Formats: sequence, C-alpha cells, structure tokens
Amino acid sequence: MDPFGAVILDYFHKSLKNNKLPPPPRKIRSRISLLALLLMALAPAGWMYFKRIPDIDTLGRPTDVAVTAANRRLTIAWREVPDATSYTIAVRPKNELVPTWREYAATSSPYAIESMWAMSGMAYEVRVAAVHAHGQSEWSAPVSMTAPVLQAAPAEAIGGFSSPVVGKFIVVSLGSQSPFTNWSPWRWFICSADGLDCKVLPKRQYGPSWRYFVGPAMQGKHLSVQVDYDKEGVAYSATAGLGVVEAAGVLTTHLYDLQSSWVYLGWRGVSGGAIAPLGNDLLVATPRGRLALVRPTGEVAHLKGNVPMNQAGLFAHPDKDKLLYARFQVADILLKRHSAGRYELFATHHYFTGECIRFRLSATTLLQQGADVSVSPEWRTIFDAEPCVSTASRQAGGRMLTDGPDHLLVVIGTNYQEQYAQDLASHLGKLVRVEIETGRAETLALGLRNPQGLARDAAGRLWETEHGPEGGDELNVLVAGGNYGWPQVTYGVGYGSKVNVSRAEAMGLHDGFAKPVFAWVPSIGISSVIVNDEHLFPLWRDDLLIGSLSGTQGSGHALFRVRRDGTDVQYVERIEVGNRIRDLAQMPDRRLALLLDGGLVHFLSR
Repeated sequence: MDPFGAVILDYFHKSLKNNKLPPPPRKIRSRISLLALLLMALAPAGWMYFKRIPDIDTLGRPTDVAVTAANRRLTIAWREVPDATSYTIAVRPKNELVPTWREYAATSSPYAIESMWAMSGMAYEVRVAAVHAHGQSEWSAPVSMTAPVLQAAPAEAIGGFSSPVVGKFIVVSLGSQSPFTNWSPWRWFICSADGLDCKVLPKRQYGPSWRYFVGPAMQGKHLSVQVDYDKEGVAYSATAGLGVVEAAGVLTTHLYDLQSSWVYLGWRGVSGGAIAPLGNDLLVATPRGRLALVRPTGEVAHLKGNVPMNQAGLFAHPDKDKLLYARFQVADILLKRHSAGRYELFATHHYFTGECIRFRLSATTLLQQGADVSVSPEWRTIFDAEPCVSTASRQAGGRMLTDGPDHLLVVIGTNYQEQYAQDLASHLGKLVRVEIETGRAETLALGLRNPQGLARDAAGRLWETEHGPEGGDELNVLVAGGNYGWPQVTYGVGYGSKVNVSRAEAMGLHDGFAKPVFAWVPSIGISSVIVNDEHLFPLWRDDLLIGSLSGTQGSGHALFRVRRDGTDVQYVERIEVGNRIRDLAQMPDRRLALLLDGGLVHFLSR
C-alpha cells in the first residue's frame, strides 16, 4: 500500500476509536484542496459539453414544421431553438430520378426558397439543423405536397402524343399554347395518372417537344405528362394523359423473337462513348471519359478515374466554342487480359494540348477482384495521331482491334481535314498498326473518311464501316495496301444533296479505288460493326450486326443484320430499336448489348 493510503486508513481508525471525526491531517487537506480546485476548473468545460447539443425536443417535432408552396416558392417554417446562431436547411425532392439534397442557410424561421420543385405531386424530405457555438443538432421529416400550386392551363395546352415505340420512348409537345415569353423555360414531368407521383425529367429544354425514355419503374402504369411554364407573368401547369406504357417486351425479327431490356446511364446531350464486356458485366466509357459497370441485374456502378482528355483546359480556353467542345469525346475502349483479374484497358479519345486537338491512344491497368473493379489513375500515352488539328470532330474514327500480343489496329478519321486521307505523312484517314510497347505506327490502308466500326471474322477478314457524306455509307473489307478513295471517290454527294461540279463525272462512282462490299443510299448513319457469335444467335451464324445513328427517311435508328457468303452480301434486315446506336458488344451470357446515344444500354437476348 502506498503511503497516502496508509495515512487514510489510520485517520479512519482513530475516528472510530474516539467516536468522533478529528480534523484531517494536513497532507489529506492539501490533497482535497487540489482536487476541489481541479473540479472547479473543469466545471465550465463539462457544462459546455453537456449543453453542446440541445435536447431534440427544443427543436420541435416534425409536426412543428410547415412547408407551403405557391408560384414555385417553398416556404419552410419551424420552431426556433434558443441560442441558435443560424440554421441549415436541406431539401431533397424525392421524385427526382437521382434525389439530391439542396442546402440553404437561414438566420430565422420561416425561410422561402425559389424552386421549380414547388408543384403538385412532389414529395420532399426536409432537414433543419440548428447551429450553436459548440455544434449543431438536427431533425428530418418527410413532407408531401398534394395541393395544386400553379394555375391550370387550358386543356388543349398539351398535345402531339405518340404511342411508345420500341425502346419505350414517348414524344410530347405543346398544343395551341405558346409556352414562353422571352424564352422562359418549360419544365416537364412524367406523372402517375392521379398526379401524385411525378418524375422530373433530367433536363429541361426550350424546343417545342420532348422525347423521353420511360424506364422500368414507370412501365405498366397509367401515366400522364405535366408541363409547367410561364406566360405573360403567370405560372401555368398543364397535364394530359398518356395511358398505360407497356413493360419491356419482345422485339420480333425475321428469325428470332428477342427479349428487350434497358438500363439508363444518366447522361444526355452529347454523343460518343463505348462499351466492352468484362465477364458478364459491361464496362462503359461515357462520351466525356467517365467509367462505369452495368451489372447483369441492371445496377450501374461508377468507377473512380477518367480517361485523360484535359477537358478542364479545353473548357477554360477562350476559343472553346471554336474548338467544338460538344464533339470532344471518347471513341472506343478495349480490354486485353493479362492474367486472372488483371487487364490492360485501352482508350482512343480526343486530347486538348492547350492549343489544338490530338487524337490519342492511351492505356492503363484495370483490376477485377470478384465484384470489385478498380482502374489505375496512371494512364500512359501510347500513340498520338499526326497532325494535331484545330477542332474536335465527329470524324475521329477510333475503333480498335488487337493484332497479336503486341499490336493494335486502329482506324482513324479525317477530322474534316480531307487533304490528309491520301497523305502518307499523316495518320488521318488511315488504318494503322500500333506497337503497344513503343507506340510506333505503320499505315496499312488509306482513303478512309469517318470509320465507325472495325471487326474481324473467322477467316481473318477485317470489316470496316464508314460514314460517307450525304449518301454512300460504306461496308468495306480492309486489306494491307488498300486505298479506299476518299476524297477522290464516293457513292455519296455533298451535304444538302449537292453535287461537286468539279468532280461531277466521278460522283456516284468508285472507279480506280477499292470498292465497298455494300453501300447505303440514303445513308443510315452507320456505326459499329461486330461479327455475330453463333453461340449467341445460331441462325445468324457469321452475319454482320451493324448499328446506325440516323433516323432520316425511315432508314436509321436500327440494328442492321447483314447476311453474307464470304464477302458477298445476300440481304440486309433492318431491326428497329428506336434510338441512335453508338456501339455494339456480345456478352458471354448470350446477351447482345447496344450502347445508345443519350445514355442508354439496350440488351437483347433470345
């Protein structure tokens, strides 16, 4: 026992023996004094600790909040908290496709928010936090709006509904009402028929109509469409019935009935992007270089890291509009397996150097461990096409194939620089063979305009799909040393159906150069090509499957199946899919994946 403990025992022993409590020894008194002083010093800190978070009852229960809406203003009121220095308000419209919190700062109750979400049928979650000098406390509560908040527009304000096409797109437009004054925006919502469950369209636009993909969550339901707009200073809301939108179903073709399903990836307004199978998952690169996985269940998992494009530098450039930011995109991705769970990921894409746009081939490492997939942020440049050009063009090409263990084949477009297609000092308008280790590039074929697809069949033939100008989309078999004629010959004409007088005698001909196996007049906006795997669709054995981007003259927005015998084409079947097809891929689980412009993946299976 320590000396201080011995003194304490002796003190209590004497107290019991004398039946009274003598004064404590001086050593004990000094110890008690020090303890008292310490407690007195800590008391304020303890008091602040216990008071740093007020009791939740001081904030008021959810029934104490009042949320009202009128003329697109949400007004939130709550019982104020004593000694609160400020409040943080967060509002999340639960009807959004991707519900997102929006935060606001307030000094007192009530607080009004200018909001396009203040409409009938919207449901919210509201969160109020009281901020104190030593912390904050909060509560949250669901709040639903069930009363109309805008003036009803005339019944004929909305019209022009079309029946849902394959792919579950609906087209809505305004009827007799001109909805805008000085280009005030329209706000579109797809709603349940009773108007109490609305989904906000991910983008508002100023045009006269809206084309909307109805996802699985809203298929099979009675739906209506609602549009809010301003006219002469008054906010109006108009609704019209759509009826029942059928669930995803069967797509009938000549030899197969195909089961269709769709996954929405959530980007709009830009073209490009690419897909590649990763087991039964689908790896997707968005037009701006984000990477994601689409699981067989339809779940979308976004990956960290982007294809290196220097978009920030381009967007900050004073001549960004001249550099055509909207056409700045990823052209293709390709996976090359090295070992279990380890892949090399290649991407062809635009890159802004600070002064001009390069067409670039880059690579990094992708790791897969079970369901976990990661992409290394360390990208390396393998190859830059020459020359560096002044605009980012849709005529970039970019499809890739492996060519043995050490090389890639890449088709590159002209980027609207026609003169380079026949220039062997340039990579534009060429099929090149790139050595992966060194980046050394060899030109194999020239005279290409805008190659969109590249595939190899069982006999080793290279099939290429290529945009002509207006008319004359081509299906070619590329051979080493071949010259495919652009810009000297084409089956197409100038845009606007104009014949170039200086070359009128050559228009519509392909003399003197390698001819395409097949050409489309009018154009279908030809895109990616794959050779069908007979295990996927046995009756389509060795057929070519080709996507299209154009819907003009009833010829596009389709998947084209090309029946061939070697390089002879017997017939072409058009399979309507309802949207622009950017890329195609065959999955190991016997699904055919189509990447559609607008951020959709369309799966087809037997």
